[in-house]
Amino acid sequence: MAVSSLANNYYRILGTAMQTDGSAVFRIALLPDCDVYRGHFPGRPVCPGVCQVEMARQCAGRLAGHLLLIRRIVSCRFLTLATPDACPELDLAVTLQPAGEGTWTVIARLYDSEHTYMELKGEMGV
Repeated sequence: MAVSSLANNYYRILGTAMQTDGSAVFRIALLPDCDVYRGHFPGRPVCPGVCQVEMARQCAGRLAGHLLLIRRIVSCRFLTLATPDACPELDLAVTLQPAGEGTWTVIARLYDSEHTYMELKGEMGV
């Protein structure tokens, strides 16, 4: 499966709440029938970290209005195991700060009411 096909296969955006500071919170549904879960892991599907990072990249691109590429990851922490069974819907908060021409500092947090699953800080650009 190509990385670009994660949207609407691995996850679906249910809604977007724009914040007054220009950041956004994306309401995400994890799609348990995705091929990713058949291989990671059969019978006990978990959300791979690389897919969580890619989901953050794609949502940051929606917020920026451009396809963004990861230029640098300053820190990325996976704090709690995410599974499509235990947490079928999550929130992904994304903050973008301009960091130069065509470049943004990105802060993303994947969470629900009980847990934070991922925290990401990095730089993305066009």
